[in-house]
Amino acid sequence: MDKVLHLMEKVMKKEKKKEDKTKKNGLSPQGRCLFSWEKLVEMKEMKTQFFAGDGFKRLRILDVDHKTKNLHMICELGKKTWPLNFKKLEEIHQKVHEGEVHLIPYEIDRLMPTWGNFITGLLKYLGCEKE
Repeated sequence: MDKVLHLMEKVMKKEKKKEDKTKKNGLSPQGRCLFSWEKLVEMKEMKTQFFAGDGFKRLRILDVDHKTKNLHMICELGKKTWPLNFKKLEEIHQKVHEGEVHLIPYEIDRLMPTWGNFITGLLKYLGCEKE
């Protein structure tokens, strides 16, 4: 019986750690969008990882250029993207929240070719998914 209680305590501690890690990594609470330039910079500094829209490829923001407001992402294989302009990302973000565009890679690709999977994953991570 003591072993069972001990194992249950371990499981509960792991769950608590996961919850704390989620808060620390800045995952958005349900229904709350955290999209902003400052948040992207923070994600870069914290080396926050998130999944692409397909849920398979792990990504993170590699660097941000404050002057041009461009950012680069890198995947788990070490491949660096070309610059993504924040202004364009902001436009797509607005269209998602207005309901003009669904948050799926195919539709984002139509607005910004080849970026659909990455932008979808980033916006989902930031809590931009419509309920």
